[in-house]
Amino acid sequence: MIPNVIHFCFGLSPDQGGKPFSLVHYLAVRSAVETNRPEAVRFHYRYEPSGEWWERARPFLDLHPVEPMAALYGVPDPHYAHQADHIRLSRLHEHGGIYLDMDVLCLRSFEPLRRHETVLGEEGEDRAYGLCNAVILSAPGSWFVGKWLEGYDPNTSLWKGFRSAGLDDHWNELSVRYPAYLASLYPERLHVVGHRAFFWPTWTDEDLHLLYRGTGTSFAKAYCVHLWEQFAWEPYLKDLNVDFIRSVDNNFNRLARRFLDS
Repeated sequence: MIPNVIHFCFGLSPDQGGKPFSLVHYLAVRSAVETNRPEAVRFHYRYEPSGEWWERARPFLDLHPVEPMAALYGVPDPHYAHQADHIRLSRLHEHGGIYLDMDVLCLRSFEPLRRHETVLGEEGEDRAYGLCNAVILSAPGSWFVGKWLEGYDPNTSLWKGFRSAGLDDHWNELSVRYPAYLASLYPERLHVVGHRAFFWPTWTDEDLHLLYRGTGTSFAKAYCVHLWEQFAWEPYLKDLNVDFIRSVDNNFNRLARRFLDS
């Protein structure tokens, strides 16, 4: 059984990767709490955020400081995103729970999925896109998550271990492609949901426009929506504010309104 405990990871670089704790991060926290009613929400961080939205989110969170590895299996000074990738797997393997990126908006409870040992979602309509690590459900000691962690070590990896120096050809190798490869070898050790459960709309310009400017779309099959902050920050999220969410009719605002204070 997967524990009803939420894990977030944020603030591994001093400037939070140029994206300070904002309204969208608050909505991620608030939606996770209200839809799942978790026993705890563990916030793993190196540099504590600050600001209005952090102060509003802070009461929902149990703070857990972390010290990322200075070198990740032979790669010195790894990108903070890769540090976060490894931290989430380590914490899930040890404690179990539901890991969510800080740009995931929860829409309904993950309760029906918690009977499985490990759950991942397809990143796109075609499994060839991979299985995305922005949402991971895991029991403590999950066999699949343990095997995934072994993939970082070149001595135990079924590929070549961790080898990304940043935004390069290996950027999503361990976060998206490797779990899909493991799932192809050991399908019985993992429950996979289709991309509309966690990751639709996708990251394409067309789908981002549908999410942030389109109207009338049904999200009936979705447990959550990944907001693709990496691509959506500048055009849609950086200057997001409460008045805009309340007053403008679009798909994202319609989903987000229920998590604003009345």
